[in-house]
Amino acid sequence: MNAMDSVRRSGWHSPWAPLLPAALLLLVSLAGLLVVGLLPAEGASQYAVLGPPWSRTGEMFALVDTAGGAVLDTGGWRNVVIAHSGDPGFASALYRAGAWLVLDAVTLRGCLGGLAS
Repeated sequence: MNAMDSVRRSGWHSPWAPLLPAALLLLVSLAGLLVVGLLPAEGASQYAVLGPPWSRTGEMFALVDTAGGAVLDTGGWRNVVIAHSGDPGFASALYRAGAWLVLDAVTLRGCLGGLAS
C-alpha cells in the first residue's frame, strides 16, 4: 500500500490537487524573477546587503568596510545594511567578504517604499 492508496481510501480528494505542482513551480519562478530583478545593475552605487542571520550590526559594518564601501543606513534586521561604493566590483567584493545576498537598494526602496511606516 502506498501513500496514494491510503489517501484514496480515506475519502479525501481535492479537485485542486493536480494543480499543486504547477502552483509550486509558479511560486518558485516568481521568487526567482523577483530576486533577479533586484540584483544590482551596472553602475549601481547603493546596495542592500544581507549577511548571515546570526550577524550583528557591527559585523555587517565590518563586512562593508572589508569590501571597500561605506554604510549609509541599517536595515530592519541587524544583518541588513545599506551600503555605498562607486567601485563597479563592489557587489563581488561584498560576496567575498561574506554577504549572502546583495540587492539594488534603489530598486528595492522603490518596490517596498510604501511598506515603511
